[in-house]
Amino acid sequence: MSGCNKKTDRSTTTQLAVTVLALLGAAMLPARARAASAVEAADHAPVACGAALTMADLTQWKTPAAKRPYHLEISVPSLADPYITAMLHEAYRAAQEGGVRLSIDSGEGFLDPAAQVRQLENAMSRGADALLINPADPDGLVASIDDIVGRGVPVFDVGTASHSVKSYKVIQDDLAQGATAARLLGELLPKGGAGIVQAGPANAIWVRRRVAGFLDGLRATPLIRVDAVTNEDINPTEGLAKFMNATQVHPHVDWIYSSFNLLLPPPSIPAEFRSAVYIGGGYDPVMVQAVKDGTARAALLDLPGAVGYLSVGYAIAKLNGERLPAITCLPSPVVTRANVDDPVWARFSFAPPGWKVPAR
Repeated sequence: MSGCNKKTDRSTTTQLAVTVLALLGAAMLPARARAASAVEAADHAPVACGAALTMADLTQWKTPAAKRPYHLEISVPSLADPYITAMLHEAYRAAQEGGVRLSIDSGEGFLDPAAQVRQLENAMSRGADALLINPADPDGLVASIDDIVGRGVPVFDVGTASHSVKSYKVIQDDLAQGATAARLLGELLPKGGAGIVQAGPANAIWVRRRVAGFLDGLRATPLIRVDAVTNEDINPTEGLAKFMNATQVHPHVDWIYSSFNLLLPPPSIPAEFRSAVYIGGGYDPVMVQAVKDGTARAALLDLPGAVGYLSVGYAIAKLNGERLPAITCLPSPVVTRANVDDPVWARFSFAPPGWKVPAR
């Protein structure tokens, strides 16, 4: 999953606390205002892309050959996530093409950022030439990343950006993706309506930025009302429970925005809410079918395979002595029933059926 966040406030009068999104359940503020209070001002800042790639750029990219057999390590919050699986599949493909060794370190989920700190320390003890990380916590990993870069080992944020200014970042702009969701919702519901945001893991920067972009985008569509914002790990069972809890208080649901489709997969939505307009981030076989049968109106692609493939290639290029942009941005395509069958989406969105992460 993606997101870049320069640690700069857009307004000295807007010092927003980094509160846990779980507090959004409090009934003291309207849902939109509560959600806004749960993200940093920096989460609303546009990405300063050093390079902005197109889908054509991605399809033409080739992994450079390594000057020697470098050892790369990649740290991910969990292996129980199709986004991570797709990212790792393409990362391995790039490592094979480039002639390097790639090892994987995984934690117990997005709510366990301390595990990634240990992973980075262990990777350094094994003599990794470069580290790649899909960070669970953008703030909690800064000290470790900065220390590693200070020791001469390059670090690449893959898919999601940390708050470190010393790591390279290969990401999609989650702020823009959230804004796109708001725009699509306004087009699909020109008369407005009330709905629920399934946000995702409370500490994940991609969640904060997608929610920030969505709320920013809704300023242009004042008839769209946010009744509730939920928080959950990437667990469909938990997501459904949070959704149903929200509907107990707000039973009328015109729309659902799920920042990642596996937080609330379209087939899991109870029949009484199936008429709601559903827009979700991410793309997998379940989402493909949902777009085709109309239970999802649009999928906002994350391109995990593309960020995995490109990040390994960038790491090789850096170790070969090449100069790189500090931030490389990938596109965020919108898939609807009109273009759902384009084969390019599958290549960059999910691993082949049955593919398993290789053992270390």
